[in-house]
Amino acid sequence: MSKLLQAGRFMVTAVIASSVLSGCSYVVKTGANATLAFSEKHVVPPILAMGDTDMTCNSGNALTPAVMATKGMGADPTKMAVLLYASAGMCAENHALEAELRYLRASKDGKVSEAQDARIEQKRWAAIAAERQYTGYQLFAERWQAKYKYKLGDSCPTMHKDLDQTVYLLGMLSGLQSMTNDINSGGQANVPKDIAAIVERGMTCLDNTKFWGAPNATRAVIWTLLPGAGEGKPDPYQTLKQSMQIGEQKGVRLSHALYAVAAQASGDDTKIRDALRAYAASRAEEKPVNPEFRLIDSMAGQMVQGIADRYWTEHTGVRAADDGMSTFWDDQTSSADDELFEAPPSSESDTPDSAPADTGTSTQPPVKQ
Repeated sequence: MSKLLQAGRFMVTAVIASSVLSGCSYVVKTGANATLAFSEKHVVPPILAMGDTDMTCNSGNALTPAVMATKGMGADPTKMAVLLYASAGMCAENHALEAELRYLRASKDGKVSEAQDARIEQKRWAAIAAERQYTGYQLFAERWQAKYKYKLGDSCPTMHKDLDQTVYLLGMLSGLQSMTNDINSGGQANVPKDIAAIVERGMTCLDNTKFWGAPNATRAVIWTLLPGAGEGKPDPYQTLKQSMQIGEQKGVRLSHALYAVAAQASGDDTKIRDALRAYAASRAEEKPVNPEFRLIDSMAGQMVQGIADRYWTEHTGVRAADDGMSTFWDDQTSSADDELFEAPPSSESDTPDSAPADTGTSTQPPVKQ
């Protein structure tokens, strides 16, 4: 009887312990999901509304591990993680750009060892950027395919929330950027090359006007980069120009950045300068900036600035000046500083016709001793 009682007590203890532990697990999961839901509603919008890309990229580096830890608690951090991984990837891209500029300067100066070192550094940072962006893309793709029961690129999910659509756009762009950075790294991140085709098809799921012309601009860039992708499609550069008009009206210049990316890839000086001048003109004082998406507008501006700095450094050894997107080193214009060194215009009395005859006497007053 005592053994039966002991067995009963053991079973009761086991049941209670199991309930307590599972209850703790439930509480942790609920708390993690509640925290993420709060952040998505009250933290993400202010982040998207701020224009400090450097602060945002550092936040991506700092917060991504903490946010991703909630996945182990049973929560779904996808929406926050896509934004954070995109921001952290931007940080790595900035480091890669600085290394590339160092490489270009060293190459122009004939500093072989420094150029080699800079190229190695550039590839390492490009690989880190690719890994971060591809991780964000994978999280997005897996979650969206499971949530909406569809295959990415083959059909379109029915997304009712604006945040879901924004995450969809950022996830797609992260996938495309990860592929580009992986190529720059020499393939260190092993990003699949079929992402470009998936993104090209998937961007048709978004309203082009609502999202500042970016969906069609992204597709147009892929048409210029991916052999055969533009067959039967509109002229990519005309599509980019149309998307830029929408972006300028909406106050988010992501299409301008995509045009600059396509122009840079073409290697055509005329296209590159046109892209840089178009962005510079779009930033005139009377042009609006969408207050809800200042961050994306600023990220686009940083992309264009990087292309301008690369273009200038390649040709002159220094990055673009403040007006380096609208005026270039070989433009035949004179600046106000140049005029300081020009001879002043001669007056009528100095012309040969009006000069007095030489009488052998000085016309200047005598110098007092």
